[in-house]
Amino acid sequence: MPEPLSVELDPPVEVPGGYPMKLAAQVGGSHVQASWTYMDGLPGLNTHLDSWLLGLLDAAAPAGSRYRPAMALNNVPAVSPDMTVSAVPVQASGTIIVVREKVTRAGTNGMGSVTSGTVYVDTVSGAVHGGAELLRPEAMPTIQSRILGVPAEIAAPSPQGPPLTDLVLDPSGQLTVTAELPGAPGRRVSMRMNASDTGTALSDYGRQVLGQLNAAPAPRPATAPALRHVNCDLVPCAALTYDDGPDARTTPQLLAILAEKNARATFFMTGSNAAANPSIAKQVADAGHAIGNHTFSHANLTKLPPPAVKKEIERADAAILAATGSAPTMMRPPYGAADAPVQAAVGKPLMLWAVDSLDWQSKNPAVFVPKVLKEITPGATVLMHDVQASTIAGQLELITALQGQGYQLVSVPQLFEGVPLVPGHVYRSRPARQ
Repeated sequence: MPEPLSVELDPPVEVPGGYPMKLAAQVGGSHVQASWTYMDGLPGLNTHLDSWLLGLLDAAAPAGSRYRPAMALNNVPAVSPDMTVSAVPVQASGTIIVVREKVTRAGTNGMGSVTSGTVYVDTVSGAVHGGAELLRPEAMPTIQSRILGVPAEIAAPSPQGPPLTDLVLDPSGQLTVTAELPGAPGRRVSMRMNASDTGTALSDYGRQVLGQLNAAPAPRPATAPALRHVNCDLVPCAALTYDDGPDARTTPQLLAILAEKNARATFFMTGSNAAANPSIAKQVADAGHAIGNHTFSHANLTKLPPPAVKKEIERADAAILAATGSAPTMMRPPYGAADAPVQAAVGKPLMLWAVDSLDWQSKNPAVFVPKVLKEITPGATVLMHDVQASTIAGQLELITALQGQGYQLVSVPQLFEGVPLVPGHVYRSRPARQ
């Protein structure tokens, strides 16, 4: 087994179904920059990353408080951040994806520190394993002794050996172990074990991983863009919503702007317009946006008896299903009119809004765009209308401004991910993390 080498971490690799995220936040007195990669179809990994990132951000927050997404708004990246966090895939073969987590702290007087770890994700079961699980427990003291440069019989009984968290196994059977030296914060060494030494140190799980690293990547189903995981307790989110369409002229214009800005949105369609413009409704769905039920005829539901309310919902569901292939799981009552009988009759969660642009009233981007920018906060749902040409005229300015402030523009299902949505209940914005 060779002596410790200089630290050289593996470069990131692209993984099908992976999508990168970034965050720049002022947390307490620290400027934090973070980058990480979520994976389609792997909620266990995504939840693990969320927990890890929120834990770091909470620890950086002032005593007695926790991180809030608003801390990442209007944040100008510093030349040298106080803390840089990353979690990126460094290997992907067979049913295994290897993700390295790394934290760099600037420190003072040039005395910074770097810590890193790896997790191994099974793309079939979704299970997440720490890198140390590659090894048999009895093999760890020998590896720790090599890193420390002392005989194994001295290192073995010592609790001071460096924790082994960053281990990358390659298809040839070589294992690279990177560890921080005890008593020397920020000083790390990396040691590469040959295949023979690795073979004697691997656990049953480690041998399973080695077999997968020599297999072709296993295919995984893609997640619809409107349902992709985004943790809105971590990044500042807003949901732009558009009512009353689809419209053959204005809705495609809006779709082009959303595509240009890589923004997700939600369209609350009337059944009558979906039936009149089925190809446009399908364009909305195919572009990866969410669709909600806005009744069939844009009726004021509070003026209808419950059977008529149900009929409005059912007819709209049928028209949207026929056009797009999927029936909506949420609805928005026209005019926001919903009393107790309506709430009981609709059979879906009622998604209202936290910010009303009043775009239909002003018909002027110079009026409604500043109104939205003034009133919006992380977790908010914004009401607009895609049947108004003046609304479309203001969308590029609005979306550019929101993204410039740090907002992640998501669909309503993404905004409320993890929040149980109950039929008949009214929702306006994502509740704050408890």
